[in-house]
Amino acid sequence: MFASLSRNTAMDPEPSHQLAAWLAGGQITASVWVLISLVLLMVVAGLLVLSVILWRQLLSTQGRLWKEWSARAEVERALSDKEQRLQTIFESQLECVKLHDANGTILTMNQAGIARLGARCAAQVVGTSVYSFIAPEHHERYQTLSASVFQGNSDSMEFRLCCAAGNQRLFETHVVPMRDSSGTILAALALTRDITDRRNAEERAQRHLSDLARVARITSMGEMASGLAHELNQPLAAIVNYASAALRVMRTSPEKMASAIDSLEAITEEGQRAGQIIRNVRDLVSRTEPTKAPVDVNEIVRMMVLLAKPEAARHGVAIRMQLGAGTGVVHASKIELEQVVFNLLRNAVEAMGYPESIGQPAVIISTRRTPVGSVEVEVEDCGPGIADDDIDQVFDPFFTTKVDGMGMGLSISRSIIEAHDGRLYVRPNADKGVTFGFTLPQSEVRLAA
Repeated sequence: MFASLSRNTAMDPEPSHQLAAWLAGGQITASVWVLISLVLLMVVAGLLVLSVILWRQLLSTQGRLWKEWSARAEVERALSDKEQRLQTIFESQLECVKLHDANGTILTMNQAGIARLGARCAAQVVGTSVYSFIAPEHHERYQTLSASVFQGNSDSMEFRLCCAAGNQRLFETHVVPMRDSSGTILAALALTRDITDRRNAEERAQRHLSDLARVARITSMGEMASGLAHELNQPLAAIVNYASAALRVMRTSPEKMASAIDSLEAITEEGQRAGQIIRNVRDLVSRTEPTKAPVDVNEIVRMMVLLAKPEAARHGVAIRMQLGAGTGVVHASKIELEQVVFNLLRNAVEAMGYPESIGQPAVIISTRRTPVGSVEVEVEDCGPGIADDDIDQVFDPFFTTKVDGMGMGLSISRSIIEAHDGRLYVRPNADKGVTFGFTLPQSEVRLAA
């Protein structure tokens, strides 16, 4: 049959028609139908299995894609929320916050910073250089700062900034590197605050302190007027006596000129002594603005001891100096430092003059250099001391243990020392009396010879 079919198929140019004829003629056996049916069933089953597999893979892929999409959407929402929070923080800052590149080109700035510059919108600021706003005298320092930040460091500085209105304001900036996830520095992040009003307030406070200090110095000089007059009378009287002796020798015994020269030299010494006292008093009551410069602490102590001796003599108190060799130089306002030393000496002398004081009436003032490189001055008395309840209040304004005291001397002294980056302290002595002292940073600058 198959041979006949093959022959007929080969002879018929259209085999499909021949096959149809055979089928129509019933010439295919039942077994062939079964075989064909099985093949068709297997094909259909395979297609069904393949469809199920593909469908399951599709569902799995769809689920995985849905999870990935959901996770990505969640990450994007988190990033958006984080960005929104950072933007809110960025814009809510009351001070200027900006980003700039290594060349100083401003990448972004918050509204507070734009307003500080006097600009109307971000377009007037973004893309410009920070050096177009910073005063020229600060350009070099800011370039150094910027280079340091892009090397991974943090830095701060103060500079004057030229605002759009043409005025200048004083600003303080702190700059840190801004990095990406790999650690690469992308920009410099600067937080800049306007400190003009604060500095003006500090200057007013300093002027107020200077005025109070001058009033205190004048008051002290007024209270010591009688002692100073007595101290000046001694060299003036000596000058008169030596001058009379020199004139007498020159008139009666010209050949004894050596004796007259000795008298003239003595006059010079006494005149210098009187002149030094007058200069010290004049310096203390002068209205000159305090100016910091390198000063020798030991020299200040010597001058103030000379000035305090008349008051000490009136109280029957001796002042002894124990000055350390090479104590050092400090960078300070000479007039203010003299006032602190003088105030501590005078307080110690007055404490020694009280009836309750015990022991030898002497005040010891000492200087030395500390192991950490500071210069220390201490004034020690052996008077009645200070009550435990009062020792923590002695530096408070208007606190005093004196009957006629104002309570401003120690408060002013503490303000002066702290303005020089130092510390003023008090401690009870082991036996009797108290010690007041202060420390100041030693200056690296040496005094001119």
